[in-house]
Amino acid sequence: MKITIGFVCLLGIICLSISGCLYRGDGVFKKIGDSDYKAKINVMNIFVATDGRPIYVCGAVLLEDRITPLRNAHIILKKKDHQEIISNTTTDNSGAFNMTGLYSNDYYTLEVDSPDYSAKKIIKIEPAKNNWHEIFANKK
Repeated sequence: MKITIGFVCLLGIICLSISGCLYRGDGVFKKIGDSDYKAKINVMNIFVATDGRPIYVCGAVLLEDRITPLRNAHIILKKKDHQEIISNTTTDNSGAFNMTGLYSNDYYTLEVDSPDYSAKKIIKIEPAKNNWHEIFANKK
């Protein structure tokens, strides 16, 4: 009988520990629990913004006439107001480009890096949206 009562008490303590009821007081365990929870949220911010799935940034680069595609142009993606390159790619024969990454919900700059043409566009990347952008390049 004593073994059964001891087992039930032990099982009850384990269940309370798992459910977090013992951490609801104002003692040391609550402070530790809160700090661990906050650290987990801060580390996971990038995955919360993107749901852990890659975000696609795609589009096309066209010349001034808005019809002719700019072929084999180097495209650079930078965070707005930063010089650090986040991603880059090259346009195909139809002027289309596609970049993939874990980007946050923020503003970025798309630039054409070409010796003959220049273009720059500030875009907002949104995780659950279609991030298609047309860039119109001017002759240097």
